[in-house]
Amino acid sequence: MTEFTPPTHPDPGSQGSLTAPTTLMHGSSVQPPDHPVPLHIPHRSRDVAAADWLGFPAPIPDRWAQVAVSKGFRIDRRIRDRYHVALTCQTCGGQTASKVYTLMTAEPRCGACAERRIRDLAKAAGVEFLVRDPEDHVYGWFRAPCGHELRRQFELIERAAAGICGVRCETCHAAREAEEAEAQGWTLIGPDPSGDRNYRIYRHGCRQEQRIARANMQTGRLDCGGCGESWASKPSNIYLARIDLPASGLRVLKLGYSSNPKHRFRYQLGLPRDAEVELLRLLPMPTGHAACAEERRANTRLAKRYPDAVIPVDAYAGEINVVSEIYCPTLLPVLHKVLDGIEARINPSGANSHADPGSDMPDGGEDDDPAHGPDGGNDGRSGNSTTPS
Repeated sequence: MTEFTPPTHPDPGSQGSLTAPTTLMHGSSVQPPDHPVPLHIPHRSRDVAAADWLGFPAPIPDRWAQVAVSKGFRIDRRIRDRYHVALTCQTCGGQTASKVYTLMTAEPRCGACAERRIRDLAKAAGVEFLVRDPEDHVYGWFRAPCGHELRRQFELIERAAAGICGVRCETCHAAREAEEAEAQGWTLIGPDPSGDRNYRIYRHGCRQEQRIARANMQTGRLDCGGCGESWASKPSNIYLARIDLPASGLRVLKLGYSSNPKHRFRYQLGLPRDAEVELLRLLPMPTGHAACAEERRANTRLAKRYPDAVIPVDAYAGEINVVSEIYCPTLLPVLHKVLDGIEARINPSGANSHADPGSDMPDGGEDDDPAHGPDGGNDGRSGNSTTPS
């Protein structure tokens, strides 16, 4: 995977921190060749060349003039063709092109007043308005205090002006993240392939690539799964266990990970002394990071696909000190299939002859299967956590 670099090339379709292409900088107003006042153009007509907004030699009907005054404008002249007029705003004096039909049937908007409002909002949001984006009328180009030019929706600028959110420069933000990683001995590679905004992909000095929470990178609470010395880099296991709870009469299944499952059952799960635990399956994993990533992915998708098989916490509260990953015994065939899929991915040589890498579910699997799908494999990367489950 190539290293991440902040965007520097122009891309009108992006919302990132880019330089506004010169072709976009003509704005929402044009300078008519035969009139000294700039003319604001509605967004649906901004593909018309400035030279085409010439005066049109025809009289202005009294009815048109009366309607314009009633709506806060004065008709300065007819322009382009017999269907358009130039309206002068009685509030600011700016001129806006309008269809006669719009004038007579709707409420024309003063382009100069609208642009002044955008400039005021941008100033309140801490940025400078440059120009409307003629490719999309809900976007504009703005200059951040750092000097980078940003393409943002006007609605976001309005929220930022109200203090609801901020306007972030992606170029500077990416550079900050890269510096944070470098300070910890890592290199920022890119965003989380799963789309989680709290995580990034980083590469350690030993060439290990890893999925790590940005908050942990900022504070240094992390370990390399390749050369580290904590549980995260040591071999671990994903286990499947059946637990009988005499007090409540429950029989449940648990899918978790631990480097020492027997120790976990005895000392960490808070099981009552009379609880009976049977380890049904133990799947060795190369590192704790890999075990954590696979186990979390599987449990998340199991809970989503089989919500009726997830036992509510209240049913085993006080007997098992976890709040998830506890299932009904009827889910056992599905859990075995999940482990088959994980084993097939981490051991593609086929040591598990009955594993079906193309399906983790008895019915043939779907794209959102717990251990199969677009992000089913760990690709040598892993999440970072601190407590085995």
